[in-house]
Amino acid sequence: MPSHVFSIAPALPFLPTLARGVLDGRFLPGEDFTADPLALAGLTILVPTRRAARSLAGEFARAMGGGSAILPSIRTLAEADEGAAFVDLGETLAPAMDPLERHLLLARLVRFWKDGLNRQALRLLANEEIVLPASAADALYSAEDLCAFLDEAVTEEAGLHKLTGLAPDRLAEWWQLTLTFLSILSEQWPAILKERGVEDRASLRRRWFDAEAERLQASGSRGPILVAGSTATAPSTLRFLRAVAGLPNGAVILPGVDCHLDEKSFDAIDRSRSIAAPGHPQHALKRILQGLLVEREGIELLCPDRGHPLLAREKFLSDALRPAETTDAWSDADRLHGGEALDGLELIEAADEREEALAIAVAIRNALTDPSATVALTTPDRNLARRVSAELERFGVAANDSAGRPLHATPPGTFCLLALSVALEPGDPITLLSLLKHPLLRLGLAPARAREAARTIELIALRGGCGVADGARLAKLFAERRKAAEAEDGRAPRPVQLVPVEDRDAAQALAERLEAALQPLSDLRDGGEQELADYAVCLTRVLEALAAGEDGAPTALYAEEAGAALRDMLRAFVAAPETGFAFRAPELPDVALALMRSINVRPRGGLSQRVFIWGALEARLQSVDVMILGGLNEGTWPGTARSDAFLSRIMRSEIELDPPERRIGLAAHDIWMALGACRVVMARSHRAGGAPAIPSRWLQRILTLAGPDGASALRTRGETYLHHARRLDERAEEPRAPRPEPKPPMDRRPIRHSFTEVETLVRDPYAVYARRVLRLDPLPEMIRAPGAPERGDLYHAILRRFVDDGIDPDAEDARARLLAIARAAFDDAALPPEIEAVWWPRMETLATNMIAWERERAPDVAERLTEVKGAFDLPGIGVGFHGYADRIDRMRDGSVEIIDYKTGTTPSVKQARTLLSPQLPLEGAMARLGGFEKLGPASSVRDLLYVRLRERDFYEERLAHNGGRTGEPQSGDDLSDAALGAFRGLAAAYRNPEKGYLSRARPFQAGDFSGPYDHLARAREWTAAGAGAADEDAAE
Repeated sequence: MPSHVFSIAPALPFLPTLARGVLDGRFLPGEDFTADPLALAGLTILVPTRRAARSLAGEFARAMGGGSAILPSIRTLAEADEGAAFVDLGETLAPAMDPLERHLLLARLVRFWKDGLNRQALRLLANEEIVLPASAADALYSAEDLCAFLDEAVTEEAGLHKLTGLAPDRLAEWWQLTLTFLSILSEQWPAILKERGVEDRASLRRRWFDAEAERLQASGSRGPILVAGSTATAPSTLRFLRAVAGLPNGAVILPGVDCHLDEKSFDAIDRSRSIAAPGHPQHALKRILQGLLVEREGIELLCPDRGHPLLAREKFLSDALRPAETTDAWSDADRLHGGEALDGLELIEAADEREEALAIAVAIRNALTDPSATVALTTPDRNLARRVSAELERFGVAANDSAGRPLHATPPGTFCLLALSVALEPGDPITLLSLLKHPLLRLGLAPARAREAARTIELIALRGGCGVADGARLAKLFAERRKAAEAEDGRAPRPVQLVPVEDRDAAQALAERLEAALQPLSDLRDGGEQELADYAVCLTRVLEALAAGEDGAPTALYAEEAGAALRDMLRAFVAAPETGFAFRAPELPDVALALMRSINVRPRGGLSQRVFIWGALEARLQSVDVMILGGLNEGTWPGTARSDAFLSRIMRSEIELDPPERRIGLAAHDIWMALGACRVVMARSHRAGGAPAIPSRWLQRILTLAGPDGASALRTRGETYLHHARRLDERAEEPRAPRPEPKPPMDRRPIRHSFTEVETLVRDPYAVYARRVLRLDPLPEMIRAPGAPERGDLYHAILRRFVDDGIDPDAEDARARLLAIARAAFDDAALPPEIEAVWWPRMETLATNMIAWERERAPDVAERLTEVKGAFDLPGIGVGFHGYADRIDRMRDGSVEIIDYKTGTTPSVKQARTLLSPQLPLEGAMARLGGFEKLGPASSVRDLLYVRLRERDFYEERLAHNGGRTGEPQSGDDLSDAALGAFRGLAAAYRNPEKGYLSRARPFQAGDFSGPYDHLARAREWTAAGAGAADEDAAE
């Protein structure tokens, strides 16, 4: 029986050539589709993808020149439900299993397998690193991999029953465990399918193809049928193709069979001869020809006419991509290929991924100067695709990106995940605030009112201090913190003081609405395990309540393509059948993300019809005037040939699965076809992911065969785009902001400074200016769990109470009484259990150390004072300082020791002695001046002490010293006098109108711009310009 097999060369646009070939009778001799407008209606054409089907319909319309006709039935070859449309299979086949049901069932089996692993099996892995599924989401991810493996095995007709025959004594311990895992597919899965009366979709597809092949061979086809553009090598697909090719009114049209490759090279593309053979662009096509029982010489080739400008390039590329076994033929390349072989090819070699994306955007914009031209970027690198899409916005171009966006990255998807996290995983204020400020959150209000109330909740309830950000208890949290803020009156943060009462009331109402909306889910936090459908009902109620507009309808939630995708997902979740895959509610956010990952949202309109961004699959059979191939680096295009997660290369071979290099071969064929465009721009970057990148193996072959002169010509053409890309961001040198040193009027300058503010005045005077003169307060940090600052405040309060109660440290029960005070303080603090479990043992150790330290000091101490308030105005200057001392001990000789409790290691003794952190020396000066209440003027400051309240390393550090070997000794009085003199000089300086408040005068650390006012001072800008470099270098 003759076979009707054709091939369209890469140099010819595949779909336009296919349409013209159908209409002129090239593929189906004897069929006249031009005389009768109804004739095409009886033709069936099968193509690999939906995009190819849509494009082919357009090509038929163009080829007919606007005439009226009913187009052929154009369907995809890959989808089983469409396959069923053209063949009557009877009632003998079971229905296909729903993909979600299969996913959940396999996840249940994964978890059952993990739970059933006995200790002996785990002991096998004592020397192996293995991550077992630990949660419901982990089980779903493993099940997703299982689904892919199962589809591949069924499609390729691999013998899963052979898994049990693999000799375990020849396999590593890891592979032995893998075989027990895959027993899910070979043993348990068939039984589940039989029990439910369904089949895998891949199995049905295979049986549909076989049934159709048998029918075609037995009784032929009622109408003509074509299969075009397929590179599938699945056995059932090949049997179907063979049946179609054998029909008198059927034909198979292959994409890009290489008609230039010599016979020796074509024979070398054989897996049995070379392990690298599956990576050749012709490998899949050769397998198809073998399956069709057709020799390469027996197919009809549609190639460019002699003298076609792309014919020389096609021959050159055939030579460049030849198998490694015959590359010795490259020695004749100069004789075989002229310079015209590289015409229309250009190469961009950018420094990094950003420059590559920008240069590609420039190339696209350049192509659009031709009003009729179409251009496409083809790349498997989604990051590069997104970068290019963003760069094209510079030129007002909205590229038609075939991949769309993952649902979980769209507004409805993020809204869903945020709602789940807030309802079921409380504690993160950022997540709660993100939900409150999400554009889809309405809660029955107008968007502007909801957003304004969210801002108020942020200021009062979610910023400053400690707390738990729980959306299910937000109303109570807001009410408590509002009451506390109003009780503080003028001491509350200034942004809070400025919030009107009516805005506070509106925020309280919004918090209450949020609680009510989240309740269907939040009530499930401590409940038992349920299945997905049960949770989905509650999730739908929550999302619709959160997104309800003023009319009560969640219209915005389900709007546009992303909203429709979310709606379909929720419907599928609600309708999910019982599978036995149950989990607790707190796992639902991760489960939802695991199930959403594979859902993509594609926009339906509003995008360019001249600029496209395609993945490698979407680009198959497509043709444009300018083709750009991006990401041509090893590891990107082609990707790494990795074995799957379940089987080694040898094990795949034993059950008759294709090697991983097959994917590289298909990618190589994509490159082979794409390089047939009239004009092709190849692009890569020298660095990718922060590391040096290696050019794609195909690009290396092209450059090698082109030789130094040819490679230089390709790079020179591409350099034009790089040149313009680099100039895009060039701008005239603008003067950088000068280092700020404002000089406010004297009546606006502060004349009272706290002990701690004096250090700020020394280190960053601009911060004092911004806070005290401009009255700008930084927003408090988001609320958080208690940390080191709160632990320090708690310890201070405990030790203050211990001293104020007059407890004698020499008493036998001193430690017990200290711990009793600590216990009461801990109870009042109501710390989270996990925090108290860590802090309380530390407190017990600290109590022991503190009592021992107090007993050592007791003989010299006459009186102990805590939280002593002090203030003093310097005569003649009109400037004063004030503050509190943690503790002052009046010694028996009439002198005093001033003590500062510290739970950390800062400030250091060196910083205090050099007066960069002058708080403790200034407290000494205050004592000598008599500024402290209840103390009076001190005759002498014996010493200044830091007491480090560290449970493992409790110690005191004294600032007075004997000078060591080279320095001069300094007593407490000396340090106090020095601090007073320094402050007097500093205060006097700022009473001079010409003295400005310099930014970062003596920063704590050069290059650290985390200060609350550094951004306002534009510190990064003026330091980059070199202003103040000496001061920055002098920083500690």
